[in-house]
Amino acid sequence: MSPIEQPLELSHLKLKNRIIRSATHSFLPSEDGRMTDEEFAMYETLAKNGIGLIITGHCCVDPLGRANKQQVNIFDDSYIDQFKRAAAIAHVEGAAFVPQISHAGPRAIGVDDLADVSARALKKNRHARELTVDEIHHIVTHFVLAAARLKYAGVDGVQLHAAHSYLLSRFLDPTFNERTDAYGGSAENRFRIVREIIEGIHAKCGDDFPVLVKINLDTEHEDAAGYHDAMIYMLKEFHRLGVELVELSGVDFINQPKDATLYYLDEGKALKAAVPEQPMSLVGGVRSLADMEAVLAAGFEMVSLSRTLIAEPDFLQKELSGGEKSICVSCCRCFVLPEMHKGMRCVWQWKKARAAAKK
Repeated sequence: MSPIEQPLELSHLKLKNRIIRSATHSFLPSEDGRMTDEEFAMYETLAKNGIGLIITGHCCVDPLGRANKQQVNIFDDSYIDQFKRAAAIAHVEGAAFVPQISHAGPRAIGVDDLADVSARALKKNRHARELTVDEIHHIVTHFVLAAARLKYAGVDGVQLHAAHSYLLSRFLDPTFNERTDAYGGSAENRFRIVREIIEGIHAKCGDDFPVLVKINLDTEHEDAAGYHDAMIYMLKEFHRLGVELVELSGVDFINQPKDATLYYLDEGKALKAAVPEQPMSLVGGVRSLADMEAVLAAGFEMVSLSRTLIAEPDFLQKELSGGEKSICVSCCRCFVLPEMHKGMRCVWQWKKARAAAKK
């Protein structure tokens, strides 16, 4: 038996194996923020193919923080029932189901008055002003209420999206955070909004409702060593706050060479060694059974997959049956293909469908 098949019991979450489907935007939801039958079918396929923990694509907690028009919403009670259905689908196959909750910050669509952690010029001649403290408190409340709705829906926890240049990651990273108040400057201050959200969720939902976090382990800031030290501080804080699991990602996964694998393993291994008490997973360039096992051998409790499962939803089963490495070549066409061909995420799937149509 491979180590990835071993069950795992965290503080408040029991998992049948060590594999996470990392949060991945599907482009399948409707434009009014609701899961479609295609989205539900995707979760069923993932669960039937042995994934232990399914994390949804990022779900919007605030009408002013919606990242794109095909994003699932959870900013009012009318969106609860879809999560009940999705969780039930996953649970039939023994998979845990955890929605990721997020705020787009200055990347929000349909918002004229854009706001960011600090004021800055944006692309396309746009500008974002600095969020006020009252607005920050309002955003914290949105995250907490979203988590409470999801607990009511019967999901197995929530994951805070604090990576990939969405709002929470911009507070944590000095690349973006130039504030001089209680939410900027030191690592402790930059972490404040995330701490307040976690504490708020625990106060509202109970300490036994799992809170997970996805975070960048690196930065575009010139002080990379300083960010490494800040990461150690934040990971220790996550453990103190009772975070169930921290998923480590990175800022530049799109720009990695096509033949690269395990982009973040070296830094991730160093962080895990520094804070071994905090359960963690690693995502980025996992393309084979050997890669998955290497992540666990580095001390991580779990390993996360994203683009490999876009290309091959049965990737885990294939690898455990002695298959070759993933067909994913990190071309990143999965970020643009759905806009041209609805329902298609992977170029290999599109080519297969096109060939079948010509017969």
